[in-house]
Amino acid sequence: MMTACKCSCTPHHLGRTLCNPFLLLYISLLLLLTWLPWTQCRDVRPVKEIYLPDYTVYHNLTRVGIHIQELAQKFPGYLKLDTSYRSRKGRPQFVLRVSNFSGSYSIQHSTEVGLTPVKARILLAYGEHAREFFPVESMFHLLLNLTGGLTAPEGSHGRAYTSEVLSKIDLFIVGMVNPDGRHYVEQTKNYCWRGTSTGVDLNRNFDWQFGGPGSSGDPEDEEYRGPAAFSEPECLVLTDLVTKFQFDAFLSLHSGTRDIYLPFSDSQSKLEQRKPKNLADQMRLAKLLSDAMATTFQHGIGYDLNQYTADGTSFDYMAGVKKLPFSLAVEMWGERDSPSKRCFDLFNPPNKDLQTALDEVHPLYETLFTFLSYWKERQARSPFGVIEEPSMSFMYFCLAMTVLLLVFVCMHRHLPASLRAFPKRRVISINRLWMMWKD
Repeated sequence: MMTACKCSCTPHHLGRTLCNPFLLLYISLLLLLTWLPWTQCRDVRPVKEIYLPDYTVYHNLTRVGIHIQELAQKFPGYLKLDTSYRSRKGRPQFVLRVSNFSGSYSIQHSTEVGLTPVKARILLAYGEHAREFFPVESMFHLLLNLTGGLTAPEGSHGRAYTSEVLSKIDLFIVGMVNPDGRHYVEQTKNYCWRGTSTGVDLNRNFDWQFGGPGSSGDPEDEEYRGPAAFSEPECLVLTDLVTKFQFDAFLSLHSGTRDIYLPFSDSQSKLEQRKPKNLADQMRLAKLLSDAMATTFQHGIGYDLNQYTADGTSFDYMAGVKKLPFSLAVEMWGERDSPSKRCFDLFNPPNKDLQTALDEVHPLYETLFTFLSYWKERQARSPFGVIEEPSMSFMYFCLAMTVLLLVFVCMHRHLPASLRAFPKRRVISINRLWMMWKD
């Protein structure tokens, strides 16, 4: 016969209470229900969201296209729109080129060294992941700041800033890399959806260590890589642009946390501890970007910063295959995953906080443009092209050779004549030679 368990704080009764099978079952179910929404964010199934986007605040896919086209039509001397690049289902990816097409930044004294005016050429990619609305909103924030300066009063800060950027930077923007995925999110209200119309994660579909363990072959997984590298036509816009134009920098913009990743992030690179050739410059840029933010951003090599590897990413491809001097993946907003997070709130701020979040992240662009325009000027001034800092081993070698040379010079005069590099010779004056000849 079972007896009722009385409430007691003694260890004996506490142990009996915890061993009650019905109580253990209740606790297990409670933990499972609490944990389940968090685990569902790992795949592509929808969850009950904490808040949803207000499309009078956020852009939906239709408004994205309309707004980009309006800006291009309003400022034809500075914005050129190309809608020829299309998704699997024929939706435009909106390639926008932003620059001062009537002129270029002239390096001081460039005619003296035989140089031509140059601009830093940058490629920014937005909307690779369908559920990440925030990066696309930051693109519009950037465009409105730049174009706003074109109509600002002469001598104003906005006018000066826009003039400086447009004359020194040749900016390419892919406004919506994955429009089919974004359309799917809006139609199904599944804000956990990350991939294309076929469920492929574009940021695992590039031909750099494709198929590694830092991706998935399961179509139900959010990191599904697809059947083959570049199986998704949406990748073409990025690979084609970097083939046609010589870019100095590529940035893949995301949300979900606040991190700045440098190459590489793939499994093989982590195993080999592979690093990009110009790590010092890239690390310097990442630190400046982090320091410019109101909120601290972590920065570093992808496989060091993340607890997991990522194979087949666009920014690794740009660094490893295309050899771009700068290639970064930037997570622009978020507080990382946790059991309390769903999907939309993990990647995008509440409607009422969107403008503040955009203002806070905007210094990233200002710092990026300033750094790369200065870096580009340094490269143009160098008669040997790209300036590379000497390695520490080379510096140690030079120091050792200098020390050896000093020791040799100091000890030389104490060496026997037979061992000297320049043994003493008898010096005969011209007068002496004349006297010898007369005799």
